[in-house]
Amino acid sequence: MKILLQIFFVLSLLTTGCTEHVHDESCQSHGGPHVHQPLMGGELLPLGKHGGGHNLEILTDETDRLSVYILDAHAENFVRIGQPKLELLITETNGSTTVLGLDAVADTATGETIGDSSHFRTSGSVTTYLPLAGTIKHIQIGTTEYNQTSITLSGNP
Repeated sequence: MKILLQIFFVLSLLTTGCTEHVHDESCQSHGGPHVHQPLMGGELLPLGKHGGGHNLEILTDETDRLSVYILDAHAENFVRIGQPKLELLITETNGSTTVLGLDAVADTATGETIGDSSHFRTSGSVTTYLPLAGTIKHIQIGTTEYNQTSITLSGNP
């Protein structure tokens, strides 16, 4: 009987311990608060309420084009949206505004198409704008709309 109690105790500890996505302070002493990791090695920007919104991952590729990926609330999965394009407004140091278009990227490997994609990219290099600070005019993810979303990108390491 004593051994059964010990097994029960151990199983209780294992099933009630901290998980990777703890949203309260109770498990921070067991390894700190959870941190969302970017899927593509870029910089994450949360959209909406933590745990209930979405994330953007922002980075530049090997040809210095800007990419924005739409991710779920915990930055674990790509989220496809119906927009064919995102518009990024950049206010330059002289006060003028530049509009950068980020087109949806089709990918035969994932089945993503224009109008059903999680990846958006500029057609040309953005190195002249780095470090970048701007505003994405509008993103609609499902029934949720995000307007005037500020983004920054220091540049890839």
